[in-house]
Amino acid sequence: MSEQRSRLARLTGPLHLGELLLDTGIAIACYLLAYRVRFVAPEFQRFLPYALTTLPTVVATQMLALAVCRVYAGGTMWATLRRLVTATAVGTAIAAALVWQLHGLTGVSRAAFSADWLLVTSTLAAWRIGRALWRQRAAPDVPASDLVDRATERLTLGGTIASLVQHRELIKNLVMKDLKLKYRGSALGVMWSLVSPMVMITVYSVAFTYVIRTAVEGFVFFLLLGLLSWNFFAQSATMATGAIIDSGSLMKSVAFPRAILPIATVIFNLTQYLLTALVYLPVMLLLHGVTPSWPMLLYPVFLGLQVLFTIGVALLLAAGTAFFRDVRHLLDIALAALFWMTPILYPMSQVPEPLRLPLLLSPLSSFVVAYQQIFFYQQWPSLTVWIIGLAYSLGVFLLGTWVFLTVEDQLAEQL
Repeated sequence: MSEQRSRLARLTGPLHLGELLLDTGIAIACYLLAYRVRFVAPEFQRFLPYALTTLPTVVATQMLALAVCRVYAGGTMWATLRRLVTATAVGTAIAAALVWQLHGLTGVSRAAFSADWLLVTSTLAAWRIGRALWRQRAAPDVPASDLVDRATERLTLGGTIASLVQHRELIKNLVMKDLKLKYRGSALGVMWSLVSPMVMITVYSVAFTYVIRTAVEGFVFFLLLGLLSWNFFAQSATMATGAIIDSGSLMKSVAFPRAILPIATVIFNLTQYLLTALVYLPVMLLLHGVTPSWPMLLYPVFLGLQVLFTIGVALLLAAGTAFFRDVRHLLDIALAALFWMTPILYPMSQVPEPLRLPLLLSPLSSFVVAYQQIFFYQQWPSLTVWIIGLAYSLGVFLLGTWVFLTVEDQLAEQL
């Protein structure tokens, strides 16, 4: 027995029972949640027995894959995350093959397996990143002398947030600088942010009413809800790639949290977006005779989630570009593909049923669909939209924060 245990330990590394039990509970919840995301309430009740039947096979396979890929073996956070993504992908694929072999295709949803992989991977990675950040925050300071290096305080999540609050005037000045540079020398100045949406509304209204006739009534309203949200994200991501590498002189002359630079680009584009929405939303509501409804109160909530998600992406891109300049070029290709994978130019109702959930799993889709449901359809966002939106915003924000804090002290060397 001891020899078998030693072989198992060499294969999988030391198994931590607490982590394994927590991961098992998360895997169970994610698999059931994936079926709830895939099927609405009446269908979910019909498919729930099939999900419960296949649940042990799926969860056991995923846990075995985590152990075999040495997720519990310790090591750096990067190594753990790489093993985790590999384990969940391999485990879910093997689980799907086993389920189809043992139970057939009756009651089995391939889209639910895709959603399960995303939920399991993001949740398991998020709690590990959160634990690492918490341990950094809770680690006691042991000063070597009476002099304390305050720069080290910014290497923790709590220290960074506190430092960002202390440097809020710097963030404000960076945003104002970008606004002044954009409208420098123009007669209308910031008013161009108000003129631009009016011109967009006019052009799109003429184009889609008299030239490109669509079957969707009020299509311009529908289109701009997604397009303005997309522009905010795309412009923030594009500007974030240069936030670090284009600020070399500032970084080498002033001590401040480097996360301010990509965050300032997001706030700058958020300001542009809010100025545009300030004109666009009232005008479109009046033109289409849409009365205010209770679901519209959720707009700030989903906007906040999108801002969190965008900040996480901006931190990842800013740090990545500092080490690999090709990130800028890869981003152009990724944005072009991602645009068509987001339901901006087409409603989800026109998408074939098997493709709806995969498209909704596209990073921006949950936010765009939420805005459409809130304003265009005047409905409460569906549970699926809530789950995916929360998973992306919190998961990407935590990941981006952790990655940026990990490499922050190396950024100046890359300039």
